[in-house]
Amino acid sequence: MEGESIVSLTERPELFIGGRWVRSRETRRVEVRNPATGAYVGSAALASTADIDDAVAAARASFDSGVWADTPPERRAAVLHRAADLLEARAPELAGLITSELGCPIWFSERAHVPNPIRHLRYYADLAKDFSYDEHRSDGANTSIVTQVPVGVVAAITPWNGPLSTPALKVAPALAAGCSVVLKQPPETPLSAYNLADALTEAGLPDGVLNIVPADRAEGAYLVNHPQVDKVAFTGSSAAGRKIMADCAERIARVTLELGGKSAAIILDDADVDKVVPALLPMAFMVNGQACIAQTRLLVPRSRKDEIVDAFARAISDQRVGDPADPATMIGPMVSRRQQERVEGYIATGRSEGARVVVGGERPRLPSELAGGWFVAPTLLSDVHNSMRVAQEEIFGPVLAVIDYGSDEEAVAIANDSVYGLSGSVWSGDDGRALAVARRMRTGMVSLNGRPQAFGTPFGGFKQSGVGREMGPEGFRAYLETMSIAVGS
Repeated sequence: MEGESIVSLTERPELFIGGRWVRSRETRRVEVRNPATGAYVGSAALASTADIDDAVAAARASFDSGVWADTPPERRAAVLHRAADLLEARAPELAGLITSELGCPIWFSERAHVPNPIRHLRYYADLAKDFSYDEHRSDGANTSIVTQVPVGVVAAITPWNGPLSTPALKVAPALAAGCSVVLKQPPETPLSAYNLADALTEAGLPDGVLNIVPADRAEGAYLVNHPQVDKVAFTGSSAAGRKIMADCAERIARVTLELGGKSAAIILDDADVDKVVPALLPMAFMVNGQACIAQTRLLVPRSRKDEIVDAFARAISDQRVGDPADPATMIGPMVSRRQQERVEGYIATGRSEGARVVVGGERPRLPSELAGGWFVAPTLLSDVHNSMRVAQEEIFGPVLAVIDYGSDEEAVAIANDSVYGLSGSVWSGDDGRALAVARRMRTGMVSLNGRPQAFGTPFGGFKQSGVGREMGPEGFRAYLETMSIAVGS
């Protein structure tokens, strides 16, 4: 594995099913193009429903045999740790692949997209090894063992904006818990996740425990409804999540949903703007704005609105837009032309609703070699009301909306006036005041003054931002079922 080059990582003509590389039954393929240049990156096979059947059958057989589910947790942990080591040895190539496939800046691939999956594997390896699976409970006359067992066959369905990190966020805890997995990644970014198969196979994962089948939405829906799938773990849009939740309800399948967001950054009137702006922009523009946790609603005190808008406008104008392979680039392209057109459509909608484009709002001027890229200039909209579509709907691009408020209470009310509740932040010179505001926000996680979350804390949302939690012990328990065994007095 360590000797393979980036070229070998970009051509995936087969699916990974049952521990083997197999041809798709319908021999469908997708070409991957570099979002910055349109240049050919590689290709991958796409799965048909018959391939989905094969993948689920392999996962079911491996789970029912106990070849992995009955493996002691410390041995499962050893496999995950070895896979993490193998991925780490390939880190530079993986970062280059993700940037070529997704278009995110290379520095973000190096700092997040590659290290995070490695960290997830190691975290859940250690958690599986140290977890207390059995608890003895007694009422004085009778005793039961309350035990935790793997949920079974997991369908993991992931989006294009985290080509390796989001699959690992589901695969790592599921495998650590003893489940078998069918991973369906999207056709936009089908290549990176295959490295999990490479690493885990070499690390000793038994055949059939992990199956990888990139596919379109129809095949994903087929997988969700497969009667041999015990749990669905999905990351994507709230619209798709509603359909998946309804489908799972039909057969009472377990489900974890991590869905959309329209996160609010509340800037209080005592905040130091010179500190806020450089710390907040990376949280707003991560993955070129294509992140569910992006801080895209800037709630600013009316008394300081002009000052704050001017500061953000200057900083956004200085953001370097260009080739994501250049370490100096801060913002790269959208993942596809369709996404580029979607973002541009929202900017036009904002204008029609009365928002003012302060900076951006059009395609940036770039060198000729990037003329075919799917770029959108980072955009700041002011004079936005929270009822506008640009304030309520997830744009998924580098577009920020400024909404003013009069009091802390009004700021909290505006932040909570959303169908989403995934992330958020509060900015203040007084940590106590910031914490008091944060506690009143109806959202899954909040940052005070841009501080990062501790690794191992749960990730997920309120309202239409999802059901359940990923990461941390909560993310591990999501792949376990509780069973009680009466053992007598």
